[in-house]
Amino acid sequence: MRKARWTAVATLAVAVMAAGCGSESADEKPADGRARATTDATKKPAEAAAPQGTLLERAAGTWKYIATPGDTTLDTLVIKDGKAKAEGAKLSCTGTFVPVTKDGKESATITYTCQGGKDGGRGLGHLKVKPDGSSLVIDFDGPAGGWGGPVDSYRRA
Repeated sequence: MRKARWTAVATLAVAVMAAGCGSESADEKPADGRARATTDATKKPAEAAAPQGTLLERAAGTWKYIATPGDTTLDTLVIKDGKAKAEGAKLSCTGTFVPVTKDGKESATITYTCQGGKDGGRGLGHLKVKPDGSSLVIDFDGPAGGWGGPVDSYRRA
């Protein structure tokens, strides 16, 4: 008796799961007339389209530092016409991005000129912008003979 009950429960569970796995065409609508949501992975949302223009055109705008500010951080970065102005609590720098192409990929470098002559150990920086334009990173080489420099990460302001 117990075995028959478990067999019936298992059969019912399989039937319920199989009923939920059916397919329907995109044109079919449920009884209430609303269109069904599609989960087609090949369709991309309009907002996910990559921004147009060069790397420096996509980087243009005002950016805010995403980590905890400190004495050597550059908390606000403004990029316009390939020029950068970066300011923090105790550091203020300017620089011009130099566009480069490496291995067929667009990139840009920058060396800051800062008030007081100290750049917070940055040296030469390499610009990277997320494809959707939502974040920007400048990866610095650091002082010559050193282990590398800071990575300044920003989000659009």
